[in-house]
Amino acid sequence: MKRFILALCAIVCGHVLSAQNPTTTYPYLYDRFVEGKVVLDNGETEARKLNVHLRADALHYIDKDVIKQAFLNNLKAVEIGSDVFLPVNGRMLKLAAKNDRGCVAEQIVGNFEEARAGEGAYGLSSTTAATMKLTSVQTDSQINQNYMNILNEKDHGMELPVESTFWIVTPSVRVEASRKAIGELVPAERQDEWKSFLKANRIKWKEPQSLLSLISFIETL
Repeated sequence: MKRFILALCAIVCGHVLSAQNPTTTYPYLYDRFVEGKVVLDNGETEARKLNVHLRADALHYIDKDVIKQAFLNNLKAVEIGSDVFLPVNGRMLKLAAKNDRGCVAEQIVGNFEEARAGEGAYGLSSTTAATMKLTSVQTDSQINQNYMNILNEKDHGMELPVESTFWIVTPSVRVEASRKAIGELVPAERQDEWKSFLKANRIKWKEPQSLLSLISFIETL
């Protein structure tokens, strides 16, 4: 496990492949399925057209023009274009920053409730928009559907807002990169030490490079 994490963290993160414009009928991280590579536990690789579904960070791929969902239990990593993803707690998280001891990974999910709550998009009346939103959100399963049909329906849905959460991933710990989540891991007798660490390092909680400094403390727990 340690060898894998450190080897993976040696990969340089790439740029975002394309503009992110997900909708409730096309709730994907990338505008199109992208050429990528799946790295399996046994070291084998498979080339696929891949995307990340924003309902639960699931990994989807195209098989004979049909969208399928990949099982994550035998995956080590996934490359989609120039981006790298890790399976963390059953979700595909995007590698955001790394050092020689661990990684910061970004969880990106769609806020379907916010999409449902908006009204009047695309110039529609509030009543029409609400009806469309409800239908779109309730039928957002793309598995086993023809890819081109799903792609062509993209603009039929409502704009899907996305939310981002960072995680710390080390050989021994996977924890949300927040003051509260990490603080709950710290034993009572070390809470003062944790507070002193935060004061000395002045963590910027929205910046992956700053979050890397948390690893030096976490690995002592």
